[in-house]
Amino acid sequence: MKFRKLVIENYKSFQFPTEIVFPEGKNSRSIFLIGGMNGAGKTSIMEAVTYCLYGAKVDEIYRNINRRERAKGNANVTFELVMEMDDNSELIVKRSWTAGAASDPRPRDLTERLVVVRDGRRVSVQSQEIWQDFIRAAIPPGITQFFFFDGEKIQEIAADDHSEVRLKSSLEAALGIQYINKLAADIAYIKQEERKGFVAISDDDLEFKQSELKRERSKLQRKRKDREELQSELDGFKARMEEAKKRFQAAFNTEPDSREVMREQEKKRVQTANRLAQVESEIRALCEKALPFSIAGKLFAGIRRQIEAERESASGEAIRENAASLAKRIVRVVEEPEPIYTERLSPERMAELERRIFRLLKEGEPGAGQDKVLDLSDRDAARVLNRMDSLESSDIFLLKVLVDEARGLEGQLRQLEGLGQVGGLTPSEGALFDELQADIEGCSTQIGRKSEQLRLLEEEILRLEKRIGEIEVEIEKLYEKHDISKEKADFIGECDAIASVLNQFIVRLRKNKVQMLQEKTFEMYRLLSSRSGLIKDIIIDDKTYEIRITDRNGHEIRKSAMSAGEKEVFAVSLLWGLAQTSELKLPIIVDTPLSRLDSTHRDNIVNNYFPNAGDQVVILSTDTEIDTDYYRALKPRLSGAAILEFDQRQELTTFRGGYFWEGSHG
Repeated sequence: MKFRKLVIENYKSFQFPTEIVFPEGKNSRSIFLIGGMNGAGKTSIMEAVTYCLYGAKVDEIYRNINRRERAKGNANVTFELVMEMDDNSELIVKRSWTAGAASDPRPRDLTERLVVVRDGRRVSVQSQEIWQDFIRAAIPPGITQFFFFDGEKIQEIAADDHSEVRLKSSLEAALGIQYINKLAADIAYIKQEERKGFVAISDDDLEFKQSELKRERSKLQRKRKDREELQSELDGFKARMEEAKKRFQAAFNTEPDSREVMREQEKKRVQTANRLAQVESEIRALCEKALPFSIAGKLFAGIRRQIEAERESASGEAIRENAASLAKRIVRVVEEPEPIYTERLSPERMAELERRIFRLLKEGEPGAGQDKVLDLSDRDAARVLNRMDSLESSDIFLLKVLVDEARGLEGQLRQLEGLGQVGGLTPSEGALFDELQADIEGCSTQIGRKSEQLRLLEEEILRLEKRIGEIEVEIEKLYEKHDISKEKADFIGECDAIASVLNQFIVRLRKNKVQMLQEKTFEMYRLLSSRSGLIKDIIIDDKTYEIRITDRNGHEIRKSAMSAGEKEVFAVSLLWGLAQTSELKLPIIVDTPLSRLDSTHRDNIVNNYFPNAGDQVVILSTDTEIDTDYYRALKPRLSGAAILEFDQRQELTTFRGGYFWEGSHG
């Protein structure tokens, strides 16, 4: 894998999009030198690569947003890394953080976004998590510290005699042992899960369940046989009844009725006859009680009118008979108690008024004379009117309804009586009729009884089948839990065997990898150390990873007794050995590696480490580390050089080709 381009935008002093193109070298190997004074942004390049690949916490990103842009409300940070993979495909990883439309953005407003493009095709958002896993698998985060490191990392490893022990997990990741350990732990977990609930079941338990299953299956077999026999009997009765029905149809040219139907018809006939008798009785009672009066029912309106007319005629007659006294009383009313006229009438006028009133009362209304047909007193007239009202509201007028109902009942009764007789049968025909009717009814009874028995038997069969299924499941579970279950025992045995093989493999792999690490570390150390002739061997413990350095006499040389320069070249050698042992082909990025080294060790690093560190080496250096002499020494091997120029007034870093004292350099 090789880096082809890195873009940094709005991060620390990289205010504007800054594009760093990594040049290709000859023979697929390149050394790219990037110069920069302290604070110019060399560390930012290391961080940009790491954050682009693996992401970062929003607080860390927010804290390092370019101050000028953040003051403007711009909280968008973008990293883009273009890589050439080992299979020559191109992989572009672009990771950005944006605060959206927030006017005063805060860390919580930042949203991370990952875009992956492979061979020109953008990966869908749904696959983002998968591609993050792909990136982590291709460039494991635990190992990159051995490929991307700075002077602080070198000093951390060089700090004391046992600093490498603290790197155990990272060392195992670099050696490939970490994944085997994870696999062994997963197998142990699977084995543990398989053993959960693995209760020992005795043979007696299994035998008891098997016996119960055998009994239930035997019952089921008997029930199924009974069902077959019962079904056969039922079919026989159905066929016999069909045959009897056909004979009945042929003999009497009508469908046979069951005795139940006949009894129902007889019951209906009796009910109809009883109702008819009841209706006839009600009709007789009504006729006996009020029939004469009901006949005159149509005359009631005329009688009422005659009574009212005679009452009015009698009233007029009474007025005429008492006309003189009434006239006198009316005239007195006009004068007493107070005259109702404005002028008082003279006696003559009063007498004239009385005569006129008398004549009026005596004559009465024209045509008021009425013949007295009924000539009833008021009391008798009231009695007659009351009696007519009683008759009109009585049940006598239900007579027509009852008569209509009686006619309908008579028709129903004739029909039912006709159904009860099959048209004048001879004695022999009557006997045949009774015989076939009895046979049909007998078969019908048996069919009903057998059908019910069959239904109950079907329910019993279903219950037995369900119970047998439950017992079979119980037996299967017992076998699963049985301590001698072959499948379980074999699986657990396989887990043990695999775990044993993995443990053996880990031991051998660790020894082989540690042996390779020893060789590679010692190989580079001999090239870099000024005391390499005094050191006979570097021994790394394959369990604790503790490192022992021995001299030619076999005496241990403690790291604490070594000079600062020796410690640092040892740390660089160990980092190189780890990178080589991991067998990953990743770019090497080294930030300020020479700051604490003396001239001898610097010479060795420049001449022996940088050219052999990897296929792609990126050196981040100040002008005092890779100075003019070292630059001159490195130049034939460089594929390119560039510089990070920092404007302190604008706090802005720009990237241009050419090292400190040179112009643009390709």
